[in-house]
Amino acid sequence: MPPPSPIARETRPGPCRAAGAILAAVLWAALIVAARQFPPDGRERASLCQFLGRFHPLLVHGPVAFLVLVPLLELAGRRAKWAHLRPAAGWILTLAAAAGFLAAFDGWLLAWSGGYRGRDITVHMWGGVWLAAVCAAAAWARGSPGAARRGYPALLAGTFALMVWTAHGGGSVTHGDGFLTERMPARMRSWFGIPVTPTPGAAPAAAAPSGVLHTGLASVDPANAAFYPVHVAPLLERSCVRCHKPEKHKAGLRMDTLALLLAGGTDGPVIAPGNPGKSELIRRVKLPAKDDDSMPSDGDKPLAPEEIQMIERWIAAGAKGG
Repeated sequence: MPPPSPIARETRPGPCRAAGAILAAVLWAALIVAARQFPPDGRERASLCQFLGRFHPLLVHGPVAFLVLVPLLELAGRRAKWAHLRPAAGWILTLAAAAGFLAAFDGWLLAWSGGYRGRDITVHMWGGVWLAAVCAAAAWARGSPGAARRGYPALLAGTFALMVWTAHGGGSVTHGDGFLTERMPARMRSWFGIPVTPTPGAAPAAAAPSGVLHTGLASVDPANAAFYPVHVAPLLERSCVRCHKPEKHKAGLRMDTLALLLAGGTDGPVIAPGNPGKSELIRRVKLPAKDDDSMPSDGDKPLAPEEIQMIERWIAAGAKGG
């Protein structure tokens, strides 16, 4: 009798596969419990948890690389001269499942302990939870005989699609919703039905509200209600709002409207009207970039000294807005 082929040997049932399936089910159940019972609520927690959670951007690249490689090996292995590659695909898919669980747990830890909150954070977290589960199911189906094996291509395709969607969500959380498309050529935008946006710096200046003079900073009254929308809000929109908006508001602080900015976050108000020196916002934007409390974080453009001075003048005049 001829020896079984590599593919046949892969699909033989055994105690290791059963143990792997049980372990994957236990890990996924633990992920579900963690995500449901301890969701990201905008509060910062122990420094050790935050330290470990910040490895998530590094760990997440492992399963992504593995999952890109698996379909290539499977397709190449369909040719007789490269059939030896197919067993490697199963081994790499198993590594992808293990790395996916590790990245998902670490991502949950970062979201829960790092002061994050919002729809984008929650959706991305659950995307990682389901990606780990579907990847593990694909690895199990690949090594199974019969009907389970026949479901493997669909599970692998679903895993790949879920990986792309979850990775896009992570990019939106980190870089903003329009990071991928903001520099897309206009013709390409029209192909995909994406609205054409003006090039930064090309748009005409907005008309000044009545009562506001544009003859220099010294001639503008920071106590005027129009000072905030004309001079302060654009700075916050550029450097702060990406981390403090409805979809993602770190430390429970939203800065997309003046009322929410003045309300503060989970640690209290960040602006003390009339007193810039006691305003947490001013303290943080003046910290060195290497300081953990420095704002803005996540690679956003820092405020220039003259821009900080403008915000200080607005706070000193009572932090009013139109």
